[in-house]
Amino acid sequence: MTPAYRWPPRHAPGFPPGCPDAGDVLARFAAGGDRAATLVVVTSGLRARVEDSGDHEAGLDRVRRSLAAVGRAAGEVWRPGYYGKDLVLVRAATDGPDEPPPAPLAAGDSGVRHGWAWEHVPLAGEADGRRTDLLRACYAVAMAARLRRDRPELPQRRAVDALARVPELLSARATASLLAGVLVRPLDGHPAQSGAADGEDPRLPGVPSADGLAALAAARPAGGLYAVTDVHDIEWGTTARTTSGADDDTKLTEGNARELLPLAEAWHAARTPVDELVRRAYPLRARREALLAGHLRALSDGVTVAGAGRLFATLGDGLSGVVADADALRAAVTGANRWSAGRMHSGAGAAPLGGAGLDAARRRAHFSLHVTKTLKGTEHGQRVLHVYGQPLDRDAAEAAVAFLTNLSAAGPGAPGAHHLSHAQRWRDDWRRHLPPPRFACLERLLPATGRTLPAG
Repeated sequence: MTPAYRWPPRHAPGFPPGCPDAGDVLARFAAGGDRAATLVVVTSGLRARVEDSGDHEAGLDRVRRSLAAVGRAAGEVWRPGYYGKDLVLVRAATDGPDEPPPAPLAAGDSGVRHGWAWEHVPLAGEADGRRTDLLRACYAVAMAARLRRDRPELPQRRAVDALARVPELLSARATASLLAGVLVRPLDGHPAQSGAADGEDPRLPGVPSADGLAALAAARPAGGLYAVTDVHDIEWGTTARTTSGADDDTKLTEGNARELLPLAEAWHAARTPVDELVRRAYPLRARREALLAGHLRALSDGVTVAGAGRLFATLGDGLSGVVADADALRAAVTGANRWSAGRMHSGAGAAPLGGAGLDAARRRAHFSLHVTKTLKGTEHGQRVLHVYGQPLDRDAAEAAVAFLTNLSAAGPGAPGAHHLSHAQRWRDDWRRHLPPPRFACLERLLPATGRTLPAG
């Protein structure tokens, strides 16, 4: 009989060598005979590392190397698994039901902000049900780890105890964002039946693994475009914008946090116990993850089937790679957005490969992706794809500056405020791509000192 798990487990995409995929590790554990598990999730403050490094891939690499060090130092009693920016540690339960395991963070990079949480998980029945129990527990423990990452003063008790504090610590909207957090790997069915072939991301069947990008970089492609994509507004959805840059209350896509807001509000009203909340939220998150997998597969296929290049699953909800030309990339993004219309859509940034080298093209592509974010919700064609070196026309420039001006007026705590930090970093690139009158307006927001000023 074929086992219902992959062994040895697949490599966790993007992590250092020797880091196994979390989904495969949990499926193997579920197939064993242990009647209870102690489960630890270590999560990371990725955005801070990205802002510090000025480079998404460099920030993510630092986070993952830190998690790998934590996993190696945890000891042989633990089985580590990795995905995204999380580490999962599982072992047969040897502690009492309320006794925490030893803190696992001593070996991590002191410059990376981690948080961890734990839970004891009873296991019974067949492997399928046990695996689902472990994945659902990972969802709850990951939320508690995120909470403790941001509030390290919380006592180190079981995940369910930390989550019970949520209504007093977070707004209902912030709670919905917590519930919308990425799962370990929530594909339905066994990992061996997920359809992900060798060389594909275990969570995204049909999408090339991030590990393939290193080989592409080693080959140093001399032509085409370096491309990077991202799902816009994945939590709260994209709202249509008027010509003045203001929202017009028309939702173009519905975000995953918005879908979970009614559950968050019920939690705050004390109508939903934590266990029941997790039971109801988990399938919604799993459904959203399946939608993301399909969207990214449609985007990847749009490039590959056309013979126009290859995109790799590098950025959680985005892809990176090399495409032959802008038309092929635009068609792929447009097709993927049509596939998930009203639910999620992506934008893409691209930069020509050539004398400047791969690293320079990658940085420029991220600037161009940032440009698409300043145009989201508009009708401008560059909201779908911006290619570095192509200036914005007057109307698109007006919309981009209005977007950044509104963020500045909203203040540093507003959703999306990090786009101002990105714009500051790419100030010289904006100078190249905006008509002179529009850049003069933007200079008030992005002074040469590096300090972001209020609008007006």
